[in-house]
Order: sequence, then C-alpha cells, then structure tokens
Amino acid sequence: MFKQPIVNINISWNRETFKLLLIIFIFWSLISYLYFYKNNNVNNDNITNSSTQPDIGEIGEPISIIQSQSPSQSPSQSQSKDAIMTLSPSTPTNTSSPSTNTTSTPTFHVDIVINQKYCQSNTCRFLFAYYPPEQETQANQHFLSFVQLAEKLNRIMVLTNVGNSHIFACQPFSFDFYYNVDKLQKRFPNVKFITQKDFQFWTKERKEKPDTFHGFITINKNHSYTVNHVQPYVEKLNLSNCLRLFNLRLNDTTIFKDIYLSKGKNLETFENLILKELDTNAEVLLIKHEIRYPLFKPLSSLDYANHIIDAANSISEKLRPYIASHWRMELGKPKMMPDCAKNLVKWVKDKESRTGIKNLYLATDYPLLGENKAQSTTFHVITKYHINAIQILNSSVSLNTWVSLHPFDYLPKDKWIKKELMGAGIQGILDKLVLIQADYFVSCPKVCGRYISKYTKKVREERTKNVGKKYYYLKNVWEMWYEN
Repeated sequence: MFKQPIVNINISWNRETFKLLLIIFIFWSLISYLYFYKNNNVNNDNITNSSTQPDIGEIGEPISIIQSQSPSQSPSQSQSKDAIMTLSPSTPTNTSSPSTNTTSTPTFHVDIVINQKYCQSNTCRFLFAYYPPEQETQANQHFLSFVQLAEKLNRIMVLTNVGNSHIFACQPFSFDFYYNVDKLQKRFPNVKFITQKDFQFWTKERKEKPDTFHGFITINKNHSYTVNHVQPYVEKLNLSNCLRLFNLRLNDTTIFKDIYLSKGKNLETFENLILKELDTNAEVLLIKHEIRYPLFKPLSSLDYANHIIDAANSISEKLRPYIASHWRMELGKPKMMPDCAKNLVKWVKDKESRTGIKNLYLATDYPLLGENKAQSTTFHVITKYHINAIQILNSSVSLNTWVSLHPFDYLPKDKWIKKELMGAGIQGILDKLVLIQADYFVSCPKVCGRYISKYTKKVREERTKNVGKKYYYLKNVWEMWYEN
C-alpha cells in the first residue's frame, strides 16, 4: 500500500533532476562559447581594443557624387570602381596555409580569409604613406615617390585620404576626390592600390593585428649617410597622424628607423640605400619623409579627378577670352595692397585696350567667402588694406572668382565640404587649372605678395608645354603686373 507513493516521488525527482541538468548544460555551453570568443579576439600585444577606437566614418564621410559607395555600405557590399587593380573586398579564392604558422590555427585561418578578401592573397604587404609633406602641389609629387617605392618593394599602395590641400590620413575625403585613380593605375600597371577606407576595414577585421615597421627619411646636414633605430613615438603617430584609427600592432616593440641621406648623392645611390633599409617582412610599412625633392626619377604630376577638370573647363569656356591672375597676398606689404590693386587694374585695362579681353579671373589666398580666415594655412592676418584692395578690383574690372562662378554647386552641402571650401583645398586645384588655360597669365610683383612659388612655377611649366600646342588660345606664358 506504500509502493505507489514511492513511485510518484521518484518520477517527480527525475523530472526536476533533468531540468537542473539541462540548465547546467546550457550555462556551461554559454561560458565555453564566451571564453573561446574572447581568446580569439584579444589583441596579443595589449594595444588599445578596437571598441575604444573611433568609428570608421569618423575621419569624414565619402562624397556620394564622386564615389559610388555610400557611407552606410561596408566593403563587402560594394566594389571599388577606381581602377582595374585597385583592390576591393572580394570572395577568397584560395585559403591554403603557408608553411609557417606562428599563431593559433583558428585565428590564422580566419586571417587568411580576410587577407584574401582585401589583398586577393594569403598575405598582405602594404605601404602606407600617411602624411606626404607640403601642400597639394608638392605633396602630389611626394606621393608619386611613395608609389614608386611601393612598386620597388612589391607592396600594395594605400591611397591616403585628402583634404585642405594635403594628402593626409586625418583628412576626410577619399583619394579620388582630388585625383584620377584610373590614370594612376595606368601609369603604374604593376602596382596594386587600396583605398584608405578599405585598408582601415582590413586592420579592424583582422584577428591577429597586423605588425608594422616605421621608416622616416630625411637629409643629414652633415653630408653623411646614417641610419638610427629610434625610440618608438607611437603616441604622436596615434594622436597627430590619426594612426589610432587603424587597428595595427604599433607599440614599443615596433621597429622605428630614421634614414639620413646625404646631399649630393645621385638617384641610383639613394635608391639602393632606401630599398636596403626598408626591406622588412612587416605587413604594414609606415613611411614618411621630409625631403623636398623626388626620391627617385622625377615624374609628371598626378592627374586630377575628372569632376575638378570638368568644373575648371566650364569656367574657362564661360569666361574665354580671359586674363587670369594669381595674387598670393601673404608676403606682401599690407599698406601697399591698395596700390597693388590699382596697378593690376591698370595692367588689365592696358591689355584690354590692345586685345579687347576684359574678363579677369582672380586666384588668391584672400578669404573670398567673406570670412576672416585666408585660403592658405600660412596667411593669418587680414587687414583693412587687403579688404580695400579687393574692393578696388571689384569696382574697376570684370572680376571673376571660383566663388562668383559657383563651380562646386554639384557637391553635397555638408560640414566636410563647407570646411574644405573655407580652406586651401579643392578650389586651389581648380584655380590652378583655370590659370593654366587662361589666354593671359599675370602674377604680382614682389612688393605685392608671394610672387614666386611652387604653385605659380607649376602653372608656368604647364603653360610652357602647351603654348601653340594643346591650348591654341594661350597668348603668353607668364607676365608680372606693374610695380609702380
């Protein structure tokens, strides 16, 4: 009479036990998963975790009119249309492991898949010139030196961001905002290129963070060639050069090498020394130099983006025939500015009386948008004399500028474009192209401003090449307006 209750108790106990065991199993499985995930995502070098880094879009947003990729798209959702060999994320084709495996197997195989996605190879070898020196006209040339270096070292060239007349990792716009990547690829058919944004995605997706090597090239004033291994300055690179935005293995174990070249060495000697010292197995070669001439054989400048060329052509066609003047007021004597303006007016009127040409296009560092900030990073004080000079021109000649002609109305009206147009960026390129195509080109005498610069030198060089050839309408190469 007591057996039936005992059976009921056993059945109840078995059900409760089963529930308890099931809960324990689920809890154990969750803990195991979290442990495995953590151990496969921790940076082995204890550098800053990616969750503390700025978002990928934090440098700046792409220009939708210039780029086909919208800010919301990830690399796997869109293909780069810059050039045939410009790398963009793709489906891996071969994930066979190289003979050397120095990391845990799961992480290693994941990174091979990621490398295939971005480099179409089991391994990636990048050259990242994060900040070529000088403003656009010269930075343009320096970047070409780094492309030549990437070719000689068999590395993929990162197309560094641009903005405010610089090629610099901290700037908001992709490389093709300033430059024509298709033509760059044709000039360097053996070099592979990758956008800075895709390079950034690669560093963030990698499980084992990419190792780095930092090279800095400069001139030794003592005329001797030396190489120094220096204390890594990681914090400076992270803060001042925005390398914090890339999940790189950049720490006190990274090799930092300063290469001092001596003046007077020929290009071949330079090349051999540089290639020897920058021969490294590191996945990312970070490179910078402070040399004001080409590292290798000089090349013609980078070709500008089609949208800027089209904007410049529309101005030239609208104004032609026209006189173009470059007036960089920066180094002029402020009190002389009104007289300088009157002398320019006299020069234009004299030219008009002989040729009938009355349109004047003015390229200047004066703040044309009505702000007190000059369109130059080195011109800081705008006086009443500068303001008076522009007023004299406005009231005396048919004055045209990039502001009055609205060539950039096609660009988005966002904060990045507004900031760009307040500085010395894309409009400096546009001005240069309009100056090159002018019927007459005139610049200021010494007392009125910076009369000789690399910018005006480039304009003169291009006009010299094209007088009587490409631009049949060129009437001179260069003149200087009246000083007195």
